[in-house]
Amino acid sequence: MAGDDGRRVANREVPRTAPVRPMGEIPVIAHVVWEDGAEEWRAPRAIRWTPTHVMVSWRDDPAASATERFEWLRANDVMRSVSWFVPPVKA
Repeated sequence: MAGDDGRRVANREVPRTAPVRPMGEIPVIAHVVWEDGAEEWRAPRAIRWTPTHVMVSWRDDPAASATERFEWLRANDVMRSVSWFVPPVKA
């Protein structure tokens, strides 16, 4: 699915069977790989999930509800927290 900016998520993957109703709105961190090869970490909400996949949702423009994007990702690309970020250097 392309968002408002027209970019497509390359690492999207729809599971064979998926829940049809939202299951919640859990804040998560998602690894997104775009078709042009760019990678980024997003802070979407998990709204549906299976043991192997998670549907996440975010807005390309936080002020515009029309830019809401829904993507299925593999579960290993979605997490609730991370501990591997490097903390800021103290001045």
